[in-house]
Amino acid sequence: MRDKLLMFGALSLATKDTAVYSADYLDMGEPETHNTGNDGNIDIVFQPAADFNAADSMTPFLQDSADGSSWATIATGKLTAKPSALTQITMPMPSSHRRYLRAGATPASTGTFTASTVNAWIELGK
Repeated sequence: MRDKLLMFGALSLATKDTAVYSADYLDMGEPETHNTGNDGNIDIVFQPAADFNAADSMTPFLQDSADGSSWATIATGKLTAKPSALTQITMPMPSSHRRYLRAGATPASTGTFTASTVNAWIELGK
């Protein structure tokens, strides 16, 4: 189930090998450390808005923060080559994280990366 309140929004991937972060981040509230991922049925989902070119790929990641300004990568997904608009790239929610979460991705290409948009959200019960 996708909940509007658990959407990171769109990631605008434009330059290969340059990490991009979601403009929106999620405030998971108190306490400072959460154990959301212990449920085992919660995923971070990344879905391209359109098909990637044949030479293009991306690596998704999730970051957390205690204060909403200093971020650390807590999970990195697999490199996915040429994902289509129908592809949902998933990674499990980490078993522990700090209060704020944001999604990100690093585009890659064997040529010139073609700008793409990827939507990201937390999926419950996938």
